[in-house]
Amino acid sequence: MKRYATGLAVMLAMALATTPALAKGVFDGTWKGDVKASKPAEKPSIILLQAGTFSCTTCKPALKFPADGAFHPIVGNPYYDEASVAVVDATTVKRAFRKSGKTVAEATVTLAADGQSSSSAFVDRTAPSGVEVTGTTVNARVAPAPAGAHALSGAWRETAETQVSDTGLVFTFAQDGKTMAFSTPTGISYAATIDGPPATVTGDPGWTKVALKQTGPTTLFETDYEGDTPIGTYSMSLSPDGTTMTTAVNDLKHGKTSTMVAHRQ
Repeated sequence: MKRYATGLAVMLAMALATTPALAKGVFDGTWKGDVKASKPAEKPSIILLQAGTFSCTTCKPALKFPADGAFHPIVGNPYYDEASVAVVDATTVKRAFRKSGKTVAEATVTLAADGQSSSSAFVDRTAPSGVEVTGTTVNARVAPAPAGAHALSGAWRETAETQVSDTGLVFTFAQDGKTMAFSTPTGISYAATIDGPPATVTGDPGWTKVALKQTGPTTLFETDYEGDTPIGTYSMSLSPDGTTMTTAVNDLKHGKTSTMVAHRQ
């Protein structure tokens, strides 16, 4: 994820471009996302593992294929073109994803003893650079598994207990006039003109363009695109002491909203 907490994510910010004499931006420097201080999306993910078939109705695109441990073709996802699900036992499932024959992500999902939470230990190398983002996503159960389904079936909501490696949390900004440069350890980068046309994003197959609009002296509104289709908006603001960024996220592709927090390093 380009943004911290799945995934596969980092945040975006702004500079004080409304003051012509200010060459550098108030958001310049290195930042690190704070998962525990952030607020994950309330809308749950829904999966079903039953009768030898795995399905995810909230995935984009929706997924449905045999849970036999083999890779099956997936159409319409920019990060992978094959996926597999293998049932290890009554409380554990392994998932894997490939693109052009290369494994780009793996996860082992385990149900807690009380059945009300699950953890997914993941390795994500979907960035073309191959730099890994690792961590453990912790989810809380929202709806029970249907009768006869694997216990990991049901509706799940991500929690702030999720852990992500620094490669998925750290990002850097540098402003020159009205041009904002952005980069991450995974190789995602852009140079966009604030209040200008959409700019090209490199290093992320599913996030190809970005547009930035000045909305206040310490705020910025970002729109992300996949091709020409908007996939998310981010309303960002800086704390009065300049040490914290808070971003209201509207994930248009998945119909989810959340809040992300990052601290200046």
